[in-house]
Amino acid sequence: MKFIPIGVSSDAEARRFMRAEDFSDHRYDGVQLRTDGKKNPVIIMESKRTDPLRWKVVYGFSQVFFRSFAEAVEFCNSRGFQLVKDQVDS
Repeated sequence: MKFIPIGVSSDAEARRFMRAEDFSDHRYDGVQLRTDGKKNPVIIMESKRTDPLRWKVVYGFSQVFFRSFAEAVEFCNSRGFQLVKDQVDS
């Protein structure tokens, strides 16, 4: 394990260690990590309850809700949000 003091690493270095699960809370599970054009995190999350709009995409100060995972992925793709490389199946 590589230890990097906070504030010393670059943003790119920090993103290598982020996982979608890191953004889970008591209401939502982080399912997929993406980045926007400026390499900021974009998270697809699933509600732990059976809400009608169970899926959401969180980016910046915005949250957009969807009925299905496929709709959330299509939204991300249409905006150019890229999957984090570590999550892409080889």
